[in-house]
Amino acid sequence: MFPLIATVSQAIGVFVDKIILTRKQVTLHVYIPILFLFLCLTVGVLFPFLGWVNADFFKPLYLLLFLAMIVAAIIWNLFYYKGLQSEKIHEYELIVMFQPLLTIILATLLFKGERNIHIVIASVIAALALIISHIRKQHFELSPGAWSLVWAVIFMSIELIILKELLNVFSPVALYFFRTGILFIFFFLYYRPQVNKIAPANLYLILASAALGTVQMVAKFYGFEAYGVVYTSLILILSPLLVYALSMFLLHERLKLRTVVSFLVILGCIVYATTFGK
Repeated sequence: MFPLIATVSQAIGVFVDKIILTRKQVTLHVYIPILFLFLCLTVGVLFPFLGWVNADFFKPLYLLLFLAMIVAAIIWNLFYYKGLQSEKIHEYELIVMFQPLLTIILATLLFKGERNIHIVIASVIAALALIISHIRKQHFELSPGAWSLVWAVIFMSIELIILKELLNVFSPVALYFFRTGILFIFFFLYYRPQVNKIAPANLYLILASAALGTVQMVAKFYGFEAYGVVYTSLILILSPLLVYALSMFLLHERLKLRTVVSFLVILGCIVYATTFGK
């Protein structure tokens, strides 16, 4: 259930972010700090009930991992929102869909507990089906915005691997709370936004994006704990297809046969992994 919740909230969140950054034309130096403030506040509501930190966190290894997580998160967020703002939805989708596959590969290589052959095979097939369904000859030349998304995908995957280890000493809620709080402080000092110039309606949209982001990431963290990185990433492969479906509904883009086939293959992989991988 947690991976599915993360998948749906991620897909909806992409559209909300796109509306804020393009149609509402909120600048990145205002949007990113406010977003992380709201992310920290929304997850902070859950902290008294679900937040805990193990004393082992203060061991050098976990302190270094936490620092590495913050650095990776800063880098990918800087690249991610720049790419999302400049690229069209289908271009964004084409690149970001590589992220679950890269995470699956890294988790399989680094964590023995993630080497369930059924889940790994299903995950690779599902990811390749998604990639093949979106390959177009004209997409091999990448714009600067697309390259930003490529770098975002790489550092996003690295951060998720680090997060898996940090969940040994943090609850998902506590980890996300401290992560977003530190990122807010960094981005606020980095961008120095003029918050008073943003329209109230846009603040509500950013708050909605933060709520979706909190649901997505906390559900993803709980998915890592309950099901593992590979299986959770397998379910998250559905997210680009949901984004495509939403773009059809909202932007009236035509549904392609290869997309339908890709969806059925991925669904079959999820059923297979769920049946034989546990």
